[in-house]
Amino acid sequence: MFWRVKSLHFKLLSLMPGGRVFYALTQERVTGSTAATLNRVIQKVAVGLRYWEWLRANGRTPQITDGSLLDYGAGWHPTIPLLWHSLGNNNQLLVDVAPNMDAEKISDTAAYLSEIISKPDWAGKEFCKRRPNFNIAPGASASEALQPFGIRYLAPCKNTLAESKARFDAIFCTQVLQHIDLRNQRQIFRDFHACLNPGGLVLATTHLVGHFRNPSLRAGQYQHLTPSPWIWENVFNSSLMSFNRLKPPDYRQLLEQSGFRILEFQVERPTAEDLAELARTRIHPSFNHYSPEDLAARLVFFVAEKK
Repeated sequence: MFWRVKSLHFKLLSLMPGGRVFYALTQERVTGSTAATLNRVIQKVAVGLRYWEWLRANGRTPQITDGSLLDYGAGWHPTIPLLWHSLGNNNQLLVDVAPNMDAEKISDTAAYLSEIISKPDWAGKEFCKRRPNFNIAPGASASEALQPFGIRYLAPCKNTLAESKARFDAIFCTQVLQHIDLRNQRQIFRDFHACLNPGGLVLATTHLVGHFRNPSLRAGQYQHLTPSPWIWENVFNSSLMSFNRLKPPDYRQLLEQSGFRILEFQVERPTAEDLAELARTRIHPSFNHYSPEDLAARLVFFVAEKK
């Protein structure tokens, strides 16, 4: 019930005049949900290291250290782009649908990242070439704050990918795809393919159920499978909070239909307790073509290459 109540609150807020501005102010000044914190940076560094370990195991790290990189859906904190900077990269573009970053968040993220990578037992220490400088000039814009790291920032990005003549060696999309509907993802994956150099990579992680779990009850993560497609899109989704209900086979199909060769496709499978919870949940018939293991899967990590 937790996510349903939360979704309905967002739906009502999205329909109110000034609702988006009120929501942004609440995030900034009341809940602090957009602030850079040590734990949030640690979590994103762990994702970055997961990417890096795959690249290292497959001899592809030069595409990061020496290549042109795109971070799609950069969010509030440039943790992974600053990690690539620390590993030697000097050429990145960050894009997002809204200008969520500011100089303070960038400075705080850089400070926390510098603290993390300075520890003698940090997992990526042997590959680190520099620590990010977090002494950012007061009053700087997000673009100005990121420029010394060799990072360009474009938000809102609108049709940047479709119109871009830039070519990238790797694209990162971290915990973003779950917010994009199927129709738009088809176009985004085609755009990814078009703006990659031959042999270029897309690396992504996407959550499938964790955002629906009640944090106090640690349950309810499969209730999102109960509403019909119409109810889901018109009642629960809004311009302030939107989730698709795509599952692992959908992402695999999207990649293949867009012309990618899938190099890695890891699915965090459900536990026995997860499957038992799923069995107790009333599932809408539109999901009957999925297996229980796919419906209950928790996360997808994939690496795909432009042929």
